[in-house]
Amino acid sequence: MKYLFSSDYHFFHQNILKYENRPFDSVEKMNSEIVRRHNERADEEDITFFLGDLGFYASANKAERGEGMPIRALDLFKQMKSNFYRVRGNHDKNSNKLYVPIKSIILDISGLRVQLIHRPEEADIENNNLIIHGHTHSKFPTQEKLNSKKVPILFINVSVEQNNYYPFTWDELKAIWDKWYSKHSQRKVINKCLTQSQKNK
Repeated sequence: MKYLFSSDYHFFHQNILKYENRPFDSVEKMNSEIVRRHNERADEEDITFFLGDLGFYASANKAERGEGMPIRALDLFKQMKSNFYRVRGNHDKNSNKLYVPIKSIILDISGLRVQLIHRPEEADIENNNLIIHGHTHSKFPTQEKLNSKKVPILFINVSVEQNNYYPFTWDELKAIWDKWYSKHSQRKVINKCLTQSQKNK
């Protein structure tokens, strides 16, 4: 069983092809390739954390604007392997029947307290060691912020653009953390924060 992480499929969103320069000839090709690449990595027993913005629905008369199609994105979920846990994105709404109440998930994994959230600016950097998020698409793979105690916190972007439209595995994300940590000048400060978070469990 593996943990997988992804975000921002934007199924049926024609205009995302140009907004993010996605390398697909059509929205249908984009949809099918995201499903295929997910299933290439995933097994039925795996757990996938999907961090928001599943798809775009629009009525038939509005679909011509490229901001959705009159097809439910949840139908594509039936073709995707693994057990999904979804975090709400800014485009997951009642109006497109994609709303989920979960805004954030906390994982205690590999000695880290990890927050999963859609928007990085809404992350809790005071109480978590690592932030995994979506929303920012191709803007940056990682970034670092200091919390109020001047402890550096790593952010990792798992939008599909960041991994050639494949989901990330936890091993891949942990390798990014390990590389960042090994090169960081404030390892002692980070270690202190990690130790404290373990005590607070």
